[in-house]
Amino acid sequence: MEVLNVVVIVVAGLMVGCELSIAAFIHPTLDKLPEEVHLPAASAIARVMGAAMPFWYALTLLLTVVKGAIQWHTTGRLPIWIVASAVLWMLVIVFTVTTLVPINNRIASWETSTPPADWKHYRSRWDLLHRWRVVVLATAFVLLIVGIL
Repeated sequence: MEVLNVVVIVVAGLMVGCELSIAAFIHPTLDKLPEEVHLPAASAIARVMGAAMPFWYALTLLLTVVKGAIQWHTTGRLPIWIVASAVLWMLVIVFTVTTLVPINNRIASWETSTPPADWKHYRSRWDLLHRWRVVVLATAFVLLIVGIL
């Protein structure tokens, strides 16, 4: 059980940290670059993260649900903090797939096609929505830790 606790916290924490670093460091740095460098870099990052993050999100949700189910089974009580965390992870995944992924896919495609004149509008929109996602992810992570402790 202790090993599962560590694995759940590490996987979730690294994912939240990755998303936080994108919001706090990577994208603000990209915004300071000239357009001819910014756009290819943003496209490359969007492709790499777009390929890796779905698995990481799914793994985090799966581990959270498994942790909650095991705790419920062993204690006989519904682990409300872990359930709340899992619900937030699910909501973030739905939000990501329906709202952020389409913008991310558009940004990722610009390296091989001509970007629209208002391409920075799409990047700004994604960044704003991503910041909200990071807030929810951090909340889910805190709930997960409280539930485990």
